[in-house]
Amino acid sequence: MQKIEILRARIAELEEELRQLRADIAPTNDAFAGILTVQQTALLNSIKSRKVSTYAYIDQVLASSGNFNRKDGADLERVRSKVSIYNLRKKLNPHGIEIATWRGIGYYMTDANKEKLLKLMEKKDERS
Repeated sequence: MQKIEILRARIAELEEELRQLRADIAPTNDAFAGILTVQQTALLNSIKSRKVSTYAYIDQVLASSGNFNRKDGADLERVRSKVSIYNLRKKLNPHGIEIATWRGIGYYMTDANKEKLLKLMEKKDERS
């Protein structure tokens, strides 16, 4: 009987994780239309909505919103996320928005950078 309860609890955890992942991937703001790709927008949303986005989590976001070669392995997760983060940083850098690295774990944004991002999104919305 305990195994069934453990499995039910795990299923509930996975369903919640899936719900969060879908919410992160769904584009919620068109402020970056023409500036960021759909994949970059999904990546940015996933980073700003969490305290820390792990390499594995970012890899799942990228897999759901792009056409990467889906070979497995922790090293490949890091490479895919590093390349995507590099390209995203290049586009956000002129606006003074930084994505920080937590070595060996993943990426995050400070509250100050999240605030800059929100202000930038508001400016872009006003121009639309």
